[in-house]
Amino acid sequence: MGCWKWFNGVLKEAEVSITDANKSKIDQIIHKYISEQSSYGRCSADWRKARKEINENPEMRTELIQKLKALA
Repeated sequence: MGCWKWFNGVLKEAEVSITDANKSKIDQIIHKYISEQSSYGRCSADWRKARKEINENPEMRTELIQKLKALA
């Protein structure tokens, strides 16, 4: 199971159903988003910490949801 398991609420809000076909794409989108945001100093590179930071920051949460909606 990918690291996205910590982002179930965000995936649900983005209306993304997890399938075998899109698991790797979900991983890529979330990984890229966290990498970009951590390089800007907006969140931690640690997925567990980043999840909390993203969930607590409405702007970041919305950005990630928009990126994931492309999968829906």
